[in-house]
Amino acid sequence: MLSNNNEDTPIMDTVSNEQKTGMTPAYDYPQAAFTPMPRLTEADYKLPTTGDWWYDGRDHPVDVRLSTGRYITNAGSSMKSLMAETPMVNGRFPPQQEAFNAFMAGWVPPIRASLERTEGGGYLYGGLQPGFWNDGAHGVVTVARGSGTQYVHVVTRPRTDFVRLRDNGHLVTGVRDLRTGERMRFHQSGGHLTILGITRWDDYDTVFEVDTKGRPFVYDSSGFTATATSSRAGHPASALVDGGFRDYWDSDARLPVSVTLDLGRRRPVAYLAVNQREMSPTYARESFGRREDSARIKDYRVYVSDDGKRWGEPVRAAALRSARGVQFIDLGPRTARHVRLEILSTWSGPRRPASTGSSRSTRSGSASAIPSP
Repeated sequence: MLSNNNEDTPIMDTVSNEQKTGMTPAYDYPQAAFTPMPRLTEADYKLPTTGDWWYDGRDHPVDVRLSTGRYITNAGSSMKSLMAETPMVNGRFPPQQEAFNAFMAGWVPPIRASLERTEGGGYLYGGLQPGFWNDGAHGVVTVARGSGTQYVHVVTRPRTDFVRLRDNGHLVTGVRDLRTGERMRFHQSGGHLTILGITRWDDYDTVFEVDTKGRPFVYDSSGFTATATSSRAGHPASALVDGGFRDYWDSDARLPVSVTLDLGRRRPVAYLAVNQREMSPTYARESFGRREDSARIKDYRVYVSDDGKRWGEPVRAAALRSARGVQFIDLGPRTARHVRLEILSTWSGPRRPASTGSSRSTRSGSASAIPSP
């Protein structure tokens, strides 16, 4: 396998994202990655939190929370974890690394189903929304290939006894604690899933197995049309409603820019789900001498119309979070035929080099108008 460190070179089999730091929370390694699925990517990092990549004669500390968090969040973005250990002479590892390996040998098996034959949730493969949830909670989602089973990984627990996250249009039929098998109470309404009465928390990753049955809260976009005030050649606005995640609309580095969805007739619309291309990190950073920044949507306005001519005042004006995975713009229960998203700015600043040719482009893979449940 051919890999290129910190650059996505098409002739290579994969790109290695090497030793990324500075994220919030620190374990959320994919925040610094910049390659969309389904491209094979890996996170390349050291197990010891200090010292060299090789054995230097010392027993360096291992941050268990950081290391387990990286392992889980990478799985939640379909990234492979390449964790570097520093073996001593004759094949032994320093004691703190041996202790971590022994811990993982017992910690992973009870949640193996949530990590093997799964993909990251909230991206190409559907799934609930990852990221920041209620009351300080943070985590990711994995989805089992070929089934409706999903796994909610609560890496940072909330201050309360429940977890609430966006359902991304999925109908939830059951929830259980994957480690204990306990059936969990849950509630679903207003585009959210709430898992209730949680009394047992794992120190590093509390995993809930979530059974789903289709996505009845998302419109089939096959009858929709989409137009934009600017599009890059080969990436028209129609890619937003073609039912495919890999085709995307590119604004051709124009701002402000707007995209208009025609739903075919007047329909109930509660919110927009926006998937943006994962072609930049989520925050300004410098990586191996290269300046990087997020090119995701920042300030926006949303308008609705019945005839596509009279738009009135915006029904929503705010800033979208610079985050990975599907993001939501709540519109409140309303009925309309046309929905317009006007993008005023992106998170990309002067730190992101203009030589990329798309430093301030808006690149969206799909946009869904979703009815009120």
